[in-house]
Amino acid sequence: MDSFGVIKPSDASQICKKCNCICYAMRFQQNFKNWTSDNDNIDKFIQDIQLSYHGNAKEALEWIPHDRLYNIKYITKDELGEIYRANWIDGKIGIYAYCEGKKSWDNKNQNWRRQQCNMFVNLKSLNTPNILTLEFVNKIKIEHEFYGITQDPETKNYMMVLNNKYWTSGNNDIDKFIQDTQLSTHGNIEKALEWVSYDRFHDIKYIAKNEFDNILVYRANWIDGDIISWDSENQNWKRTRCNMIVNLKSLNTPNNLTLEFVKKVYASS
Repeated sequence: MDSFGVIKPSDASQICKKCNCICYAMRFQQNFKNWTSDNDNIDKFIQDIQLSYHGNAKEALEWIPHDRLYNIKYITKDELGEIYRANWIDGKIGIYAYCEGKKSWDNKNQNWRRQQCNMFVNLKSLNTPNILTLEFVNKIKIEHEFYGITQDPETKNYMMVLNNKYWTSGNNDIDKFIQDTQLSTHGNIEKALEWVSYDRFHDIKYIAKNEFDNILVYRANWIDGDIISWDSENQNWKRTRCNMIVNLKSLNTPNNLTLEFVKKVYASS
């Protein structure tokens, strides 16, 4: 792999010609024998990208076995194919520069240090794997963190593993309304609305009904809790009051969702 400045000495201490040490590119190379996508072109593509990252492992792609993903749920579809949300057991490689005291590679355990175990990710179908080029990856990385590639064992479709950016209510007007409130909240995150997936609630119990407008009210526990600030290290929201008790109030007429309506709700809560 001379084009990437990597050599393979006969002894165990494999040294990178460019870095004159066992850099991240070499750590990736040492693991080539332990994985395969069963597609030579995809294997080579991932390996070439890994060999190009000597000092910053977070930008490299990985082959992510499908059994390291769970709670896989369909959320939407775009021009490339279907998009799913899932939890990634291992989490992404830690964001540490090679020159820092704490490196992405853990010498003691001979493995990558990782962040955000069980993190949410999106799986985006690659119906045409031959579109995988460096130019394509760079375009994806403009809007997403691109962690790696996996394969659905049933359909045999390859999928990109991306940061959990996608969400949808299934209603374009509601999506736009939530997005507009989020974009208007620059310094006070408490005023922003979220799309909260129903599966993030548990112990849902009916408590009341407004006979006048037929609105049902339920009590539930919200697993995640509300947002308090941004966690730069883990690239996610810091939250408080996990499993907090909340009320769920039915929206029989979603077109009532206006900024004026939300202000009235805030005023009465």
